[in-house]
Amino acid sequence: MPLFADSNPPGCRAQRGFSFLELIIVITLVVLLFLVAADRLLPLRGQAEMAHVGVVIGTLRSSLGLETARRVINDGPAALPALADSNPMALLQQAPESYLGEFDKPDTEDFRPGTWHFDRRDGTLVYRVRFPQYLDQTSPVERDLRWRVTLHYAEPGSEGGDLNNPVQGVGLIKLDQNSWSESQPRPVE
Repeated sequence: MPLFADSNPPGCRAQRGFSFLELIIVITLVVLLFLVAADRLLPLRGQAEMAHVGVVIGTLRSSLGLETARRVINDGPAALPALADSNPMALLQQAPESYLGEFDKPDTEDFRPGTWHFDRRDGTLVYRVRFPQYLDQTSPVERDLRWRVTLHYAEPGSEGGDLNNPVQGVGLIKLDQNSWSESQPRPVE
């Protein structure tokens, strides 16, 4: 028997690799599958961001409610006006990792998307939106969502805090009209 005999058994042809045409067809199919998947998965980014913001705001509202109850029990309703325009993140035992802190005159253009900060100047909690194309915006350039701790009085629409119009509660109110879009993202401008 020769030393370098044909390793294929009789009647079998030699195996070969992909032809160039087969390789192009496979690459085209993979790219098409990727494009379809990307089209379906990209809107999930906006939904995930919306869920994240909702969880943080819900946690802040719960903490604010607990702090309101604590103050009413310890010091009475007269202690509630001190909560107005306060930083609700200060009520959390541990702030989210994306919370940058309190600032007097923040230059929000320097803040990376997906972060929170408190603006002491106007007493607002601000979230810099990561994917603004998923917002139904009133202003095409606005990328921030804002909330403020406000007092609720017995007579709505009027200021007070005295015996005639006592504070009834405290709330975390959204200040802007921007909301999360339920449809496809709009083009980024």
